[in-house]
This record gives sequence, structure tokens and C-alpha cells, in this order.
Amino acid sequence: MSIKGAKVKKPLRFFTKNELYEIHLATLEVLESVGIEFHDDKALEILNKNGAEVDYKLKQVKFPQYLVKEAIRNTPNTITLCGRYPEYDVKLEDKMVYFASGANALYVLDKNGNIRNALIEDCVKLAKLADALENIHVYLTLVSPSDTPPIGVDRIRCAIALKNTCKHFFHDAQGREGALDQIKIASIIVGDEEELRKRPIISLAPCITSPFRWGKDAIEVLMVMSEKNLPHIISSEPMSGATSPVTLAGSIVQQNAEILSGLILSKIINKRSPALLCTLPSIMDMKTGNISMGCIELALMCGGMAQLMQYYNIPYVGSGGISDSKLMDEQAAYEKALTLLIPALSGTNLIHLSSGMLESILTLSYEQVVIDNEIIGMVLRALNGIEVNSETLALDVIKSVGAGKHYLKHKHTLKNLRKEHFIPEISDRLTRKTWLDMGAKDTIKKAREKVEKILSTHQPKPLDKDIEKEIDNTLNQIMKKLIS
Repeated sequence: MSIKGAKVKKPLRFFTKNELYEIHLATLEVLESVGIEFHDDKALEILNKNGAEVDYKLKQVKFPQYLVKEAIRNTPNTITLCGRYPEYDVKLEDKMVYFASGANALYVLDKNGNIRNALIEDCVKLAKLADALENIHVYLTLVSPSDTPPIGVDRIRCAIALKNTCKHFFHDAQGREGALDQIKIASIIVGDEEELRKRPIISLAPCITSPFRWGKDAIEVLMVMSEKNLPHIISSEPMSGATSPVTLAGSIVQQNAEILSGLILSKIINKRSPALLCTLPSIMDMKTGNISMGCIELALMCGGMAQLMQYYNIPYVGSGGISDSKLMDEQAAYEKALTLLIPALSGTNLIHLSSGMLESILTLSYEQVVIDNEIIGMVLRALNGIEVNSETLALDVIKSVGAGKHYLKHKHTLKNLRKEHFIPEISDRLTRKTWLDMGAKDTIKKAREKVEKILSTHQPKPLDKDIEKEIDNTLNQIMKKLIS
């Protein structure tokens, strides 16, 4: 399998140039006058020594404009997230679009429609499932298992993922030690830490707590990854109306300020650090007080952020494909389609949480992972647009066929069919009679059959047995140390 993203020719635009500049100026003002809390003494010291205004008592940092501009200027416009083999590499740049799986669901919706706690066994199966699906380009651990101690679960999930998928692994970490342990595990696969820098098969995602507070664990992860010159995905997850302004423009200003504050720290530590910027914006539903992640506003804010990051010429990781529905129903279908399509058409370089997620991101469905893989396939086809050249205009073909005949037997049809038409696997296009004759299967049933087939037949390219053994031994030593 080779990774195939798509490039948007003419991205969807939400802002004029003047509006983009207004958002940028508002962001600078927030960073300069409101500031960001950094709950880590070492980070405060670094920022103070390098030009930021630090109030140690309040742990508050205010940033002069030149620090923001310098951080943006020093951020590469291309970052490659490597898979175990080069054919799995994802190069984030320009207006290329890729998709990453869902993440961290606590519950699994089983085939009988019941909810149960996620287990380690699910982590193994879901890594293999995602490994087999062609439209999931980057892997996040789809569930957070309940049958393991909370301390060290990040290391356990890391080892399972790296053994069971060849795709790039995008993850979180429990502070500095959690990051260092995962770097150690990933280094075993590629040879050593120096090789990991050359081919980073893992990236970690430090996330600020909105509004405007960096916790110690997240800062430690950011600092480790910057020091080690490894990819880190600096994230903000504001909830409009609760932890960010209810106005979408105001929420975008806040999330921009939050991720840029992390970028500044990363760039002070290591000017060449491969830092990516990411947002997962949501809203508070004012009728219920609950978070909504299947909302159209998520799609709008990610689309707007994609345009803003293109203004900065920085790769952007956004979100999409999430549903607030508890079921694989019509609500799930329309929320997922809309929140995938709009960020993708806007040129979001990597859309994470794109598969399997229900009930915001609390619940995972195996069948939904397969259904979402199909929706993403359609989105990728849409991104490729309509190509116009002598071959696609098909003037000679039209002349040769003429009136009252058909194109079925023409070599032009055979040559261009798979390029021009998306070929679905689980969507139904049969006549009603044929559909009834073939068992009248609905989408969920066909998705379940595909899940069962993949899990019974697909094996990711195996690691050398000595490498697997070294990973297991290393993980055992780490967990023994954590538990003692």
C-alpha cells in the first residue's frame, strides 16, 4: 500500500486578505497584552531569557511581536511524517491533504449495539484495521484501554501501535518521561535515536488547556520533542462559548494565539524543530451545555485556520469526521461528511479524528471506521477535482462514438475509469431486485463483513522477531519502574 493524499487546486476561502491580517494583528495583541500561563519553571526561565515578559508569580508570559514573527519565519513549510517504510510517508506541505484516524475513545459500540469499555485487545485489532484501510494515512490509537493502569498507558499504546501498523504514529505522552520512553521504543524499530531523527515514525502532541494555560506535562512533552528535533504537533482544543469566545473569529484568534505561544517556546529551544500546529475547535451546545464536535462550526473554524496557516506558510493539522450521534445513523453520516469535506476543501494538510468516532470522541465503532474510510475516499476524489486537457475533454472519443451509441467498449473508458470515478466498496448502487437477491445488506452489515475479513486475513508487515522482543523487554522494564 502506498499513501495517496490529494492536492486542492483552489482551496475554499473564508477570509479576504484584509480579514486575515486583522486576525493576525488581533492574535499579536492577545499574545502581547493578555499573555499565556506556562506552569513550568524551566520554560518560564527560557522564555524570560529570550525576550518574553515573564511574571513568575502568576506564571504568565507576554510575547513581543518580534518573537511571534521570528517563530513563524523559522517554521519549515514542509514536514514529513514517516511510516515504517518510505511508501507510508506523509509529506505535509502546501495544499496537500491527508487523513489520520480517530483517537482515545473510552468505549466501544459492539455489533449488538451495546456499549462496553475499550480494552487492550481493541488497541491491537484497531491498529491492524487502520493499517489495512487505504484512506487512513496516519494512525492515532483509536481507543484508550480500561484494562491497564492509567500510569504508563501511553507507553503501552505506543508499543502496540508501532508493532501493529506500518503507518506514522501520532500520539500523546504523560510528561517528559512519557515522551522519552516512547522515543526509546520507536528508536528500537529504526535502529537508534539518530535514525529516528532521520525517519521519525512517531510524533507527539502537546496540548494547551484553553483558555491560555500550558500545563506542566504538555510543556515537558513539547520541550523534549523540540530538544530531540522530532515532530511535535502543538495543539489547542477550545470550546466556543465556554473556553473561547462564542464568535468563531474570536475563537480562531484565541486558538491561533495558543498554538503560536507553544511554537515560540519550541523555536527558542531549537530553531530547526519540526513543529506542526494543530487545532480541534468545538462548541458548547447552549441548549444542553454539552460539547459538540460534530457541529458545522468545527468545520468552519478548521477551514479558517487552514487559510490562516497558509497565510503563514506553515503546515496545519485540523480535525473532522467526528459525530455527536451515539449511533451509526443519519446524523453520523451528515455530520461526518460535512466536517470532513469543508476542512479538506480548505487545504487542511492533515485531518485527524477522521474515522470511527461517535458521541463526540467518547465512543468507537469498528464498522464506523470502515464507513468513514469510504467517506474519506469520496472526499479525496472531490479534492482531485475535474481535470481539463485533451485527454479528459475526449473530443476525438465523442466524435468517434457519435449519436445513439455508447462508450462502454471504448478504450478511453477503460483507460480513465478508475481515475475519474470513485469506486465504492460498501456503498450500495444495485437495483432493488438485485440488492434483495443478494441479501438486502445495509451499509453497517457490509462494513461489519469488511472488518471481519480484514481482522481474519490482514497482517501488517512483521517486525523482526528480535526487534519485537526488544520492544517487549523495554516496555516491561519501563512499566516495572513506573509501578514500583
